[in-house]
Amino acid sequence: MVLSSSGVKTRRGRTALLLVAGILVYLLAFLALYPRTTAIVDENAYLTGAYLIRTGRLAYEGSAIPAPHMTVESNGHLVSKYPPGTSLFLAPFTLPNWRAVFVSGLLLALAGLALVGLILKRLSPGTDPVWALLYLFYPAVVLLSRTVMSDLLSATLVLASFYCLLRGRNWLVLSGFILGLACLVRYSNAVFLPVFLLLALRPRGSRLRSALLLAVGFLPPAALIAAYNAYAYGSPFSFPMYLTGQFSPAFFPHNAWYYGTTLLLLYPLMLAAPLASGKGNRLLLGLPAYAVLGLYCFFSYTYDVPNLPARLTLGLRYLLPGLPFFMISFVLVADRLLGRLRANWLKYAAVACMALLSIAIQLRHDRFLAVQSEYQRLLLDNVPESALLLCDASTSELVSHAWGWRDYRHIAEFNVPIPLDSVFAGDRPLYAGLTMKSGEQNPVMLTIFEALLARFPQRTLVVETRTPRKFRLYRLR
Repeated sequence: MVLSSSGVKTRRGRTALLLVAGILVYLLAFLALYPRTTAIVDENAYLTGAYLIRTGRLAYEGSAIPAPHMTVESNGHLVSKYPPGTSLFLAPFTLPNWRAVFVSGLLLALAGLALVGLILKRLSPGTDPVWALLYLFYPAVVLLSRTVMSDLLSATLVLASFYCLLRGRNWLVLSGFILGLACLVRYSNAVFLPVFLLLALRPRGSRLRSALLLAVGFLPPAALIAAYNAYAYGSPFSFPMYLTGQFSPAFFPHNAWYYGTTLLLLYPLMLAAPLASGKGNRLLLGLPAYAVLGLYCFFSYTYDVPNLPARLTLGLRYLLPGLPFFMISFVLVADRLLGRLRANWLKYAAVACMALLSIAIQLRHDRFLAVQSEYQRLLLDNVPESALLLCDASTSELVSHAWGWRDYRHIAEFNVPIPLDSVFAGDRPLYAGLTMKSGEQNPVMLTIFEALLARFPQRTLVVETRTPRKFRLYRLR
């Protein structure tokens, strides 16, 4: 069917209106429920690292900024266990005040939306751009846009690199450079390098030249990564992977089921969508998608949670750089199928449902952050700045250089007690804190905490709460 020029204009106007409406739904919900604080120690590590970079340093020793959790001592330096890319990206956002850093997630989500739309236009010009809203409203994207984790930045840079790869020719150097930046954010993104090099060889013309251009662009960030690793960890190829997990075929059955079932839900059969995305797109979209999935199917660590909502949000955070390739494939298949069935109304219904779900996710996360903020204030109000806090990892989440620092020592790491005799010397005020989140039980940590309390029979209970978290704070001396 051939549309008249007025019909084309009407359709474009409707598409633009729906896109604007979708963006406004996300934007207004984000601003109305603007994140109050960070949720986990990983975020605080990135945030504190941003402040450190602003001082012109990469290591904490000799710095006025105290080292947060997720810091390692290596090669004579006290450095973050994470690559520096995320903190480098966040540093400018901290200039107004620390809470301005959450604007970064908002901008990344909108940039990802734009990139998905541009990629769809190149792969299938006739596909309705409204489909791109399914990326913006996807639960993992919505939740992680409200954090300062590396996941969404990682995914956005990979998407930008892939878009430049599709443009080809003079864009290939930029594609390689952006992919290198993605690796500076998360080293595992190196899995995309052989994939993108292979895809660069695909088009007609000077194939070797295309791959070389991409490799040339990748080299400067790669050199920066090698230099940082040599400084921080003692070798260009060293990094503290041992703190995160390990790889083994033994993890494949569990992880394949965990990720596979999650990708089959919500957007039906999205796991298999790259295989049905069309002759020209199977390789383009399938290789990046399944490369990331394959990598993490052999990785020991998953955000293994029993409830489905958490699996669809935090459970997919490691796969986030590969998720857009599954999603774009799903859109191509769904658009083609609904066109044949003349059921395009399902597309608008799906987008509307996902918009409502995205609001629900932000409401739920806002309630969680309200609790987190309440306990941060409870701790800071009751522990003097001069005191030393002995605590578990969950309690150390409540202090930060950004909003209020209290010097602390963990009483255990990986459920192994840490010797604390040296910190008992002197007359410095000592406090002890333990936090158990809802549904969390750790008898080993409880035993270690009780053993610590037993060493101070004159201790005084300062604060105790049972809901929404079991939180106990003692003054030991």
